[in-house]
Amino acid sequence: MIQITEIKKGDQVAYQMVFDLYHAKLFHYFLKRTREAELAKDLTQQSFIKLWKSRHTLSDAYSFDTQLFTIAGSIFVDHLRKQAAERKYQHRLEDDLFEQPALVCHSNTDYESADYLDAVSEDLPPIRRNVFMLKIAKGYSNKEIAEQLSVSIKTVEDHYSKALKHVRSLVTILLFLHILFFLY
Repeated sequence: MIQITEIKKGDQVAYQMVFDLYHAKLFHYFLKRTREAELAKDLTQQSFIKLWKSRHTLSDAYSFDTQLFTIAGSIFVDHLRKQAAERKYQHRLEDDLFEQPALVCHSNTDYESADYLDAVSEDLPPIRRNVFMLKIAKGYSNKEIAEQLSVSIKTVEDHYSKALKHVRSLVTILLFLHILFFLY
């Protein structure tokens, strides 16, 4: 059993045991979400660094698994936010380079919503992401989406349903992280 108390005290042997025990699990957690081995390695490393730096916040009230994967979840959410910000910046640069009018947003909320939609739909398969964005961001009906993508309405409904399940799971993770943040 993992001795949380030992890690909190800075015991490097206990930390090495945790690293050896959880490295592969954490790597596969990130690999499943990113589908990029190098990125998964980097996010895994960031998680263990954050674990060590914030070891004093570990609690005996929660299992070590829960706490480690909460850290990993926050690292992944940070990564998604960073990707969304980079994409937004890249699009602005492209707009400036080609002298096309930039997307006009009426408030910070519009930017935040666009970032959120990009982040939560990032790892969806392309057609599912298209269906989701056309439905949520553009407000198209299932029939309009089906016509635009040359698929059946049933296919649109199926992809939208699966996209919503994905988004709900991310929202659940974010809510859990938010609650844990305020508990400490």
